[in-house]
Amino acid sequence: MPKLEISSKYKQINKAQSAMLATVTIASVVIIFCLMSAKALLSQAAYQRNVINANHVAVKQLQTNVSAAKQLVNQYNSVFEGSSTTNVIGGKNDTSANAVPPNGDNGRIVLDALPSNYDFPALLSSVSKILSNDGVANSSVGGTDQSATIDNNPTANPQPIQIQLTVAGTSSYSGVQSFIKDLERSIRPFDVTALQLSGPQGQLTFTLTVNSYFQPAKSLSLTTKVIH
Repeated sequence: MPKLEISSKYKQINKAQSAMLATVTIASVVIIFCLMSAKALLSQAAYQRNVINANHVAVKQLQTNVSAAKQLVNQYNSVFEGSSTTNVIGGKNDTSANAVPPNGDNGRIVLDALPSNYDFPALLSSVSKILSNDGVANSSVGGTDQSATIDNNPTANPQPIQIQLTVAGTSSYSGVQSFIKDLERSIRPFDVTALQLSGPQGQLTFTLTVNSYFQPAKSLSLTTKVIH
């Protein structure tokens, strides 16, 4: 009888221990699952918070851009689309596509003032046309064509690039004056950096060193951002 009583108590203790172990195991699994779930929820909440903050920043920037665009349109209209009959270089304010300098609308004049591409032959042709219009004899326009080395690609911060020319010819004193004034009135900017004159007043031989410019287009890059 005593042996049976001890064996029964042992079984009860063993059963209780097994139940306790099972309870602890289940509780541990539940706790670990809860901790992992909490971590995942906290991580997801942090991610969503970062996404919301990034959206707020993007919306604010978009609103700023829209406001700046409206302001730019108003400024453009007030400066370039005025009702004046003359443009900024003294010609007729003409929006026709066939208008030639000094005629033309102010917006096109500004855009043409600094071409976005390096076109050396076109520049030589423009100066040659001015020389021809002013009746300059024995005219010549020269310079170094850098088409092979000049970079025309758009950049984020474009700057004017100088093009140097040497212009020569023969004309009267008033003809030389007229030619220089026409360079000043040209849509494209010309800086006369040196002038040499020789001969009698009625038949002056002149040589000009002239700088003109072009400016590459501005690039607008769209980027993506990964939110962590």
